[in-house]
Amino acid sequence: MKRTTLIAITVGAVLGTAATGAYAQTQSNGAVSPDQQQQLPAPQANPPAVGSAGPRAPQTTAPAVGQAGPSAPATTPAVGQAGPGPAADEQDIHHRDMADGRADRQDVNREGANTAADHHNIDQKEQNERRDIRSDERGDARSIGQNRADIRTDRADIAQSRANIGANESNIAQNQADIRTDRADIAQDKANVRANESNIAQNRADIHTDRADIAQDKANMRAEQGDLRHDYAEQRAGVNEQSAISQAHAAINTDQQDISKDRSAIHTDAHNIGTDQRNIQVDRSDVAQDRSAIHTDARNIGTDQNNIRNDRSNIAQDRGAIHTDANNIRTDRQDLRADHHDMRTDGQDIRNASAVTTAQQQRVASNTGKPASQSVNGAKPQLTASTLADNAAANSKKAQNEQTTHKAWYHWVW
Repeated sequence: MKRTTLIAITVGAVLGTAATGAYAQTQSNGAVSPDQQQQLPAPQANPPAVGSAGPRAPQTTAPAVGQAGPSAPATTPAVGQAGPGPAADEQDIHHRDMADGRADRQDVNREGANTAADHHNIDQKEQNERRDIRSDERGDARSIGQNRADIRTDRADIAQSRANIGANESNIAQNQADIRTDRADIAQDKANVRANESNIAQNRADIHTDRADIAQDKANMRAEQGDLRHDYAEQRAGVNEQSAISQAHAAINTDQQDISKDRSAIHTDAHNIGTDQRNIQVDRSDVAQDRSAIHTDARNIGTDQNNIRNDRSNIAQDRGAIHTDANNIRTDRQDLRADHHDMRTDGQDIRNASAVTTAQQQRVASNTGKPASQSVNGAKPQLTASTLADNAAANSKKAQNEQTTHKAWYHWVW
């Protein structure tokens, strides 16, 4: 049940109690005729026993002006017994009035004690409610601060994620460029391998040719040396072979030079073959390294792309968290405004309930002829909805007791 509904129910109960007291006062202060005094029965000094019928309620409406009220009930005395005298009736009425006054003073004292207890409960519950509201306010303020800190953290995470995306995209571009460079290097290395292999084949062919030339030159030298020996023999026999001998020496020298050149060419070609073979090995190693670099760059590109997807997912999550935190901040602010509104509403309800209770106490005081009771500490009495709700049933019972114990209006006419 809402606080305002509970206050409305309680104030209605209090107003009903106050109306009952006002009705009793109207009966006690109204001017009536002696006929009406005789008609109304005397109030009971003691409440009825449990299970027995209570006294009949007094007349609710006064007779019109010039109209006689109902006649008093006639009690016929027994045979040989004298009727009640005026002095005995007056003394009996006086005793009842004194008993009614004492009962009224006891009611007023109980009402004052109940009012003091109510004020104490009101103050305690009001303090508890204010403490709960302040605790809610502090909790909402802490929640707002935490949400703002979370928003700052999420924004920093978004900025970091964006920086990571930029770095990953730069790495992807660099890796793609490296892959293109490595592929070009592989193509160049393969071309170098093919060229070196061709050079090796050419050098080997040259070596084979040079070796054939050396063999031919050696054969020529052997033939020319044979011719030279023949020419020397004929010259010793008396034939002039000096020209043939000179030609043979020249041919032998030429063949020796050709053999030396061919051997040098063979050595050069063998050296070139070794160089080309080493170049082929280097090129093949470069090709393997370039292929490994391409594989590494491709793997790095995949990793960077995964990082970009993760960073974008983190950005989406951080934005969702920022939206949630902003909604939480708005909710906490609404809670703060609702708490302030509840405090203002509670204060207004307490003031209204206090005014109603003060008016009720003044009416009770006017009925009993005593001033309205104040709180124990002398402060202005205040009531809250929770205390009025706790005492609503008790106030209704008190109102019924006041109807039976309050002095009737016909006591003052004797």
